[in-house]
Amino acid sequence: MMLWQMGPRVWRQWLILAAFAPFATIIMAPQVLAFPHRAQVGAWTIRSEAPIPSDITTVIGRAEALLATSPIDRPQPRNLFLTNGGWRWSVLALQSAGAFGLTRPINEAIIINRNDVAADLVFNDSAIGSRRTLSGTLAHEATHGLLRQHYGGIATWLMPTWQVEGYCDHVAQESTLYDATARRLIAAGEDHPALVYWQGRKRVAALLARSGGNVDVVMQADNQLR
Repeated sequence: MMLWQMGPRVWRQWLILAAFAPFATIIMAPQVLAFPHRAQVGAWTIRSEAPIPSDITTVIGRAEALLATSPIDRPQPRNLFLTNGGWRWSVLALQSAGAFGLTRPINEAIIINRNDVAADLVFNDSAIGSRRTLSGTLAHEATHGLLRQHYGGIATWLMPTWQVEGYCDHVAQESTLYDATARRLIAAGEDHPALVYWQGRKRVAALLARSGGNVDVVMQADNQLR
């Protein structure tokens, strides 16, 4: 049977697939959005909207040093996409447009919001907690991939936010919120999306200290702080 001889339902299915295909391609291969600049630093392949300063070598070195503090770190190729926070970021970030960065679970591509490589900074548009170090953000995002590799994608997805984000922030050795800011928000009864990251990082650090640095103890903790 030819395609044009099929019923309306089949036609709708083909149209949905045709509409989804370009989107899936972008998610799986962000480089199709034509990042004009490329650099290689060790195992990191970097694509960027803007020319890549030589400082990227220092930033990657800092990120690698942070990752090396984790017992689940494994040397591996990494793909990094630096955006200027414009349309490429909007397309790739989807519902995470307010983040500093994100990692796609399928291909582990790390995508970064508006950044300043020379200053080792990345920015979002939040009124509170609008900047982090770029190197710490890279370590945070790469740790998401390490957790998925170590525990499995589904198991990691089912873990509470405080464990996953708290551990990623622990490896990054920073959080979006400074201690004083987080405590002020808590004291005032105010909420902030990054509070669970900050609280998770504190809790992860306490669990690691009590367990001699055993990451499995953290990831198997049964108290759920969501």
